Amino acid sequence: MKRSLFVQKSSIVVLTLFWLFYSCASSTGSRYEKEEKIKTIETPPAKNDNIKEVTLKEDFDITPYKTKIVIPETKINSSTKNQSVWFEYGSPSAETKSKTLVGTDAGFRVLVLTTDNLEEANQIKADVYFSQNSYEVYIDFEPPFYKVKVGDFAGQKYADELRFKLNQLGYKEAKVIKDTINIYK
Repeated sequence: MKRSLFVQKSSIVVLTLFWLFYSCASSTGSRYEKEEKIKTIETPPAKNDNIKEVTLKEDFDITPYKTKIVIPETKINSSTKNQSVWFEYGSPSAETKSKTLVGTDAGFRVLVLTTDNLEEANQIKADVYFSQNSYEVYIDFEPPFYKVKVGDFAGQKYADELRFKLNQLGYKEAKVIKDTINIYK
């Protein structure tokens, strides 16, 4: 009696597990099969002489709704650079005008450009020097590139200020780097 009861319970468990695995597997497979059947059943409609093709024309004209932006041109006199617009932001003191090289030390410079063209490096050096005539501008040759660097800063704060100023003047790729700087007396 115990054996037949055990066989009945075990057969019910086995049938339940079989049904559970089979139903999960069949539902997944049948779902994908239905999508494929739909794709194969689709056929283009037969051509009928009574059906006319309709083409849509875009007749909306947006030109009257466009806004014209007019920016008046203001000419800046480049012979007199107005340094006061920066409110002495990051400009060095007047002592650095008379310079005597004392030595070198670890510090920061602003890297404006890295290029393999010497003429381009010289042009950028001249442009930066005339826009920031209070800082030294250097060209370092590290084969195969020429690097245009500006300033000799002991602290990163002042180098960041110059980088910001150069970014505002159009040198968007300027960045602060650690470098050996010249110390002047």
